[in-house]
Amino acid sequence: MHLNEFEQIKDKINTKYLTGCDSSLANLYLLKESLNTSFFQKEEILFRKYDFAESIKGYGFPILLSKNHKIEDKFEVFFKEIKKKEQNSIDFCYFTEEQKNLFDEFIAKKGLSVEWKTNRDDSDYLYLQSDLADLPGSEYQKKRNHVSKFIKKNKNYNFVYFDYSTLTPQIKEDFLKVAKKWLCELSGNVDNSVCHESKSIEFAINHLSSFDFFGGILYINEKPRAITLASKISEEVIDIHFEKCLADAAKDGGYAMINNLFAKECRNFKYINREEDLGIEGLRKAKLSYKPEIILDKYYGTLIL
Repeated sequence: MHLNEFEQIKDKINTKYLTGCDSSLANLYLLKESLNTSFFQKEEILFRKYDFAESIKGYGFPILLSKNHKIEDKFEVFFKEIKKKEQNSIDFCYFTEEQKNLFDEFIAKKGLSVEWKTNRDDSDYLYLQSDLADLPGSEYQKKRNHVSKFIKKNKNYNFVYFDYSTLTPQIKEDFLKVAKKWLCELSGNVDNSVCHESKSIEFAINHLSSFDFFGGILYINEKPRAITLASKISEEVIDIHFEKCLADAAKDGGYAMINNLFAKECRNFKYINREEDLGIEGLRKAKLSYKPEIILDKYYGTLIL
């Protein structure tokens, strides 16, 4: 699928049962090459098939392109179409527990079942917007300390929120300036995934309206030092695609500060999805430190025909 095809379905998606970062339309496009994803549409369903790894291989939960139907009523079409394309078995991936239970109920009526497994490395972290914005109670004391440290160290700071309607050439230039400096600071620690992420950041800021991205820039002494960018998964959930902070600001709590300031701008949403930790120990520790409301497990499995 080309960019214009993604743009055409953007406003058709029925977001009920969609909470995972894999179902973000922006991620479907941005990660289609790295996850080796193929797409096709049939009878108001967007089909997606992954071919990346054991737990990311096969068909994702069908995405309904209609506000007037229920996804449960489209399972027959979904199953019929994928059955045509497979031989003796069908692989599935990225199903949340709620999605898995819905599909299991349907497939059981056919006398079939899926053998499901889960991989903790693929689990998303969902936080209450109010928690990240307000940092309430004793369990967020350390985060409040990081924010206080940042404010104490940086008297002259400013946060600028933007979306497509407020994006200016200067905001775009400042955003890309941080992205490029962040990449340079990694020096020799740049692999293919980092290069792909860097290209995705540049694409996103240049195509803000394509997926209704919105974000923010943290300035210190009028110089951009941190950036963030998100998009909507559903009416309740947003997905944080990128959050980068330059080293000089990070040492003084820059990440905690931009996280907190951006969350304050997102009060129309209940949850903030900060995606998976990929099994990286330091990343997992950092994500757990923000006290997720939900650790959203993703299931993968095989149906024998």
